[in-house]
Amino acid sequence: MFPRKYKNKWRFGQRYKDPLTDKWRTATVIADRNTRVTRHEAQIALDKKINAKLASITGEHNKHRQMTLGELYNTYWNEKKDSWRLNSRRTYRNSYKIFFQHFDQEAKLSNLTSLMLTNHFDNMISEVQKKQKNKSYKGSCNIRSISGLKIYYARVSMMFNYAVRKQFIKENPFKNVHIAWPKENHRSLIEQKYLDEDELSILLNYFRKVQPDFADMFEWQYLTGMRFGEAASLYLKDIDLKEKLVHVNGTLLYDNGPKQNYIKQDVPKTDSSFREIALSDRAIEIYQQHAKGKKRNDFLFTDKDGYPYSVQHANNCLNSFRKKHDLGKIITTHTFRHTHVSKLAELGVPLYVIQHNVGHSNSKITRDVYLHVTKKAQQELRNKLNKM
Repeated sequence: MFPRKYKNKWRFGQRYKDPLTDKWRTATVIADRNTRVTRHEAQIALDKKINAKLASITGEHNKHRQMTLGELYNTYWNEKKDSWRLNSRRTYRNSYKIFFQHFDQEAKLSNLTSLMLTNHFDNMISEVQKKQKNKSYKGSCNIRSISGLKIYYARVSMMFNYAVRKQFIKENPFKNVHIAWPKENHRSLIEQKYLDEDELSILLNYFRKVQPDFADMFEWQYLTGMRFGEAASLYLKDIDLKEKLVHVNGTLLYDNGPKQNYIKQDVPKTDSSFREIALSDRAIEIYQQHAKGKKRNDFLFTDKDGYPYSVQHANNCLNSFRKKHDLGKIITTHTFRHTHVSKLAELGVPLYVIQHNVGHSNSKITRDVYLHVTKKAQQELRNKLNKM
């Protein structure tokens, strides 16, 4: 580094070689004085400036200081976020928020070991199991199932795959993470996903008394297979009474902000989510009830102030229901979609028709629920035949 007087200030410079041309370049910074402290500060600033320039050329991370977990996350997030739909972006952010509740953002990326991650996920599994045994146990995050924990695992490991691809680290620490995932009763796990008729009736009757709007929205989901965000974003004009169809063409954007900022995103969750769904007479009754006094461009389902409901609000209300009526199942707004699948399967509707209704081109959960219900129906028929 060399100092030079410059217009009553000091210019500190340092030369570096351009890796593409092999030519020498000079980086400079300006300081008010030439003292030991300012020289030290100038050297740090020059190193940062030169390394940033080299990184922009080579794609390699600064070799003079180790990347932190926080820097990895910021780099990964800024590059990837625009490729995710906004509601998906929110769920990804929640996963990384959980990760940084356990790992300091100032921790060095290269210091993270497979054993640390193994211990972390072992502890998370233990926490989820405690929640499943004790419904009142809160734990350190909102993950309440092994399947949810596996999604969290996948999202975090994706960030470290990115770090390897960008050569921030040589090897992904997840490579040697071996998780002993608990074996779950597959039959019981599938039956957790949906409600039978009696359970659905208990839930809807409860909400008819305490919050009728949610009773109608949950029943609408059950009747149509729509996601909560899709139902919440419906305009009156999205319903065709003549053809008895609902046009699914968007989802609600809410990002934990005030309800006045909720808007409709004209892109559903996936490309296969654009669809038309046949409406039953009961669904049309719900539409007509909520359409009273509204215009074509108004939201169909709204609170008393005319604003749509958020999925967080709905799930909070469902949690309150579970505390008073424990059906032995984890109930979320997605439960009504799965209940829709189970009912159509019970009625003998083909799987491809059901997949269209729920907007899934290929969903393991939809397929599992369908196969489980149809096999159960076949077994019940076999039992009846044996009694003949």
